[in-house]
Amino acid sequence: MTEEEKTNSEEETGVTAETEAAAAEEKDWAEEARKFQDLYLRCAAETDNMRRRFQKEREEISRFAGETIIRSVLPSLDNLGLALGYVREGASAEALNLAEGVRLTLKGLMDVLKENGLRLVAAERGQPFDPNLHEAIGQQPETELPPGSISQEVQAGYALYERLIRPAKVLVATAAPETE
Repeated sequence: MTEEEKTNSEEETGVTAETEAAAAEEKDWAEEARKFQDLYLRCAAETDNMRRRFQKEREEISRFAGETIIRSVLPSLDNLGLALGYVREGASAEALNLAEGVRLTLKGLMDVLKENGLRLVAAERGQPFDPNLHEAIGQQPETELPPGSISQEVQAGYALYERLIRPAKVLVATAAPETE
């Protein structure tokens, strides 16, 4: 090999080595860029998930913020209902007027509470007893109703949206003893 060929070969080898080193370095940078891009996408997704979760929690807190106040009002609702139950047919005009005022007050209060998510828990006579919605406070022998159904509602139950805040207190029907 001539001196000139040796120099050209050495130059080509140097250029090739530099090119390979640059390509390897570029490949390392590209790999690191992909890792950071993946990390960025994961962080962005996690941030979005947290934002949605916090928004849902805020809505839940806002939705049930009045639960304590509503629970405090329930005994008053019960008392107004009891007051209406004491008015008998044939009562004086004055008593009937007072009862009508109580009925309108109760209706107005219930309308406001319903607008804010309160609803009555159904506990009608003959309806099957559901321990998720009803609290059995006693049993009552019944011939007309199947055992395990509601015989009588003693106290109304309420739910705030889908959350039960007070179960309905009921008497549950049992088979009546046979008489001889």
